[in-house]
Amino acid sequence: MTNQQEVTQAAARGTLATFLLRIISFGCTQWTLRLLDPATLGKASIQLELLLSTVLFLSREGFRLALTRNISNDNWNVAWLSVPVATLVSVLALFYHLHNASESEKDYRMAGILFCLASCIEGWAEPCILLALRQMNVALKASAEGMATLAKTFAIVIALQYLQDDWPVTAFGLAQLVYAVVYALFLYTKTWYDLIGFRKDEPLDGRTCYMTIVFTGQGFFKHFLTEGDRFVLTRLSGSYDQGVYAMGSAYGGMAARIILQPIEENGRLLWSRQAAAESVEPLKKSYTVLVKLTLYVGFIFSCLAVNYTSIVLNVLAGRKWGNNQEATAVLTAFCVYTAFLAWNGMTEAFVYGVATSGQDMGRLGLVHTVVGILFALLASWAVPRIGTVGLVAANCIAMFLRALYSVIYAARYFAKRQEKPVLSTLGNLLHQMFPHRAVILAFAASFWVTGTSLDRFTVQSQELEVETGSVTWLLFAAQHIGVGVACVVGIISLAFPLENDFRDSVQSMWHGKQD
Repeated sequence: MTNQQEVTQAAARGTLATFLLRIISFGCTQWTLRLLDPATLGKASIQLELLLSTVLFLSREGFRLALTRNISNDNWNVAWLSVPVATLVSVLALFYHLHNASESEKDYRMAGILFCLASCIEGWAEPCILLALRQMNVALKASAEGMATLAKTFAIVIALQYLQDDWPVTAFGLAQLVYAVVYALFLYTKTWYDLIGFRKDEPLDGRTCYMTIVFTGQGFFKHFLTEGDRFVLTRLSGSYDQGVYAMGSAYGGMAARIILQPIEENGRLLWSRQAAAESVEPLKKSYTVLVKLTLYVGFIFSCLAVNYTSIVLNVLAGRKWGNNQEATAVLTAFCVYTAFLAWNGMTEAFVYGVATSGQDMGRLGLVHTVVGILFALLASWAVPRIGTVGLVAANCIAMFLRALYSVIYAARYFAKRQEKPVLSTLGNLLHQMFPHRAVILAFAASFWVTGTSLDRFTVQSQELEVETGSVTWLLFAAQHIGVGVACVVGIISLAFPLENDFRDSVQSMWHGKQD
């Protein structure tokens, strides 16, 4: 097997490992959602998770991009800078939290302290992750996150048993601290001898340090857009609305966390390696194939899952959430958002995977800045008027604009390497990355069919005054679900003969074969 084949297969297997990890994480969510009130969930899942994600992003994103694109023993020492950087950013976040949290909110203050400590410890393990990524050892990263997630699951269960009445948010902080400790210990245990094998007396590579700063600065706008909903909610909404949105994000973002994000992460690694090859065809094929794969996932959620949100909430989160009309509306909006998220996630991962100059990243940063300003304006206008659904709508527009720029960038990239016109290359990419026209029509028809089935299900339940969760309600729900299953089978049956090249390419990538 050639090196290129090994890279492709490693990326595919890494995607599966990360997918299984996300399933475990999703299972952890179910128990906590049934117990917590929206206000508590909002503080933990919106405010403190935003603090955590921002600290981790600032302390490691630049290192990951810089050190996985230019792999050399001469620049490895830069990886160790991630430890003091993580410490500094975590301390600054702690001061920020203590300054903004009211002294009367003892539970929230204590939880924030624990989250900052957890982010610091998790940041200390970054050299181990960088080593694993440079070696394409994605299984190690998935194993560490899997072990930590399991530990966090047990920790939150135990902590809420004792702290649910008086310190519920602190229980989340303790669970996050357990996650960080297990995560760091596992990684250092597995990589310690490899880490100490590198020489540490060499000077820091100046270009790698510079690119780390550039990637961090430029990527901050991406982080703002990725977490923009949480930024807006913390400023414009109370804890209750934040909790409702957090519930919608937990279920509506399921596709992004479990399916799309692993493909995006491993796709970026794959493309950064393929871009160095002399032939551009394997890179172009993997690009269109992976984008199409994620678009299929997005269309399934935006065209079919939108008509099953109330059932999902009643079955998974309980009647408290299932009977909450605002929660149902937010979750429905998230399903639509998944299609935009899928297109943007993969197309933008390509830019980060192949861009080699500060100029490319500068242009991307400028686009993110403009889109970020537009998003903030749209969200600030929409949230006071139509609530959290307006925030999701603003996100859809932002993701569409970002994806559009990324596709144009890819068209220019391939046109330059293949010496072809940009417009024809752009048309070719769009044709190859979107599902067949007949399949898109089938998705649209399925949306109408499942929507009609939902109306019938709602009318039957109301006319007969069926109690949610009763045997009759379950029978009606099963009939509605059966309609959705039939639509999915129909779409697959239509796509199977029409997407031969796509199907073969996915199989080839999984088995590490090249044409």
